[in-house]
Amino acid sequence: MDNLISILGSAIPFIIVISIVITVHELGHYWVGRWFGAAVESFSIGFGRPIFEVKDKRGTRWRVNWLPLGGFVKFVGELQAPTDSRNQGVADPNVDITEIHGAEGEPTVKLVGKPYTELGPLKRLAVSLGGPFANFVFAVVVFAALGMAMGVAQSKEVLVNGTVAGSAAEAAGFKPGDILLQAGGRTVTSATDVQRATVLNAGEEVRYRVLRGGEQIELIAVPKSESTYNKDLKVRESIGRIGIDLGERETEIRRLNPIEAVGYGFWRTGDALDATVTVLRRLVTGKDGLDKLSGPLGIFTVADNGTDLHMKQEGVSFDKRLIGAALWLINLSALLSIGVGFFNLLPIPVLDGGAAVMCIAEAATGREVPEKVQKVGLTIGLACLVSFALVITWQDITRLPMWAGAP
Repeated sequence: MDNLISILGSAIPFIIVISIVITVHELGHYWVGRWFGAAVESFSIGFGRPIFEVKDKRGTRWRVNWLPLGGFVKFVGELQAPTDSRNQGVADPNVDITEIHGAEGEPTVKLVGKPYTELGPLKRLAVSLGGPFANFVFAVVVFAALGMAMGVAQSKEVLVNGTVAGSAAEAAGFKPGDILLQAGGRTVTSATDVQRATVLNAGEEVRYRVLRGGEQIELIAVPKSESTYNKDLKVRESIGRIGIDLGERETEIRRLNPIEAVGYGFWRTGDALDATVTVLRRLVTGKDGLDKLSGPLGIFTVADNGTDLHMKQEGVSFDKRLIGAALWLINLSALLSIGVGFFNLLPIPVLDGGAAVMCIAEAATGREVPEKVQKVGLTIGLACLVSFALVITWQDITRLPMWAGAP
């Protein structure tokens, strides 16, 4: 019984994070569709049978399903999966009502709005992009709010204390006392900025600008890939390192004003997007393997271990531990939201990017892509995603402590 309670408790952070990110994404589609007058059949969080359901005055069914691993918004006449049938419904332009006639013996469903296919390709393109856009906006808002509420660590100087013998930093010419000004083309305000420029670029040149004796010098180092065990999150990961010991001088936590916070939110979101693009580029070019990616099991592990890290602190009051865990999950949700938004922009059928390609093709040719072609594409896309998910899940399993060679 204790083990069962522990497992259920471990699932709560994961469910919270996934539910936040998916709800934000689907609300992006929903509100853009509503803006253009589309009729919405249902808005669902999770899959499977509903554990809660309510119908609003527009006829839309709002559902929370028992399997919290995703969600969707379904517009009338929209094809989302190979098994979907295009029940367009009958639209009455005079009263902006769409009627969906059910099978024999089933009641007619009346929804406010018009079928999805009547929106036109450019409006449907906007609906497809609404989900990823909402994910990015959510991240900007979260980072901005955290910048105002919690502040941002800033150091007057980030300097080199020393280098590891035989390391990339030593070969590049770093000297004790050097002050880091830029790393990877970005201004350095904390040691974290240097780490961000280094960890994802193993085997590639990274440019660092330092101040030495009043003179600015550019140094080029090639980080080496090292496998390390993250004791806090209890996962093994491969990261780039140059072998440098950094110190910070006059570090302070500065709370941002609203204008600064918005800029910080955009910067953090852009930085995370840049990191995501870097990972994808290195995967495509073969410089990194799929072990750089995480699926639901990896997210579950990180969310659970990160929450435990805060909740099991000694000498800290329960309310402060709870606040720390909540802020951790909110920050994780923002980062995951960026990943989900970017991933959905990939031009793969079943994803938003694939739907966007269909809309662009229709707008360019003036003809809708045939339904049979769409269903074939959805079948291929779904098969690719399932195969990809299985591979990523296996990677997540190999990173668990029992397999990862945890100390």
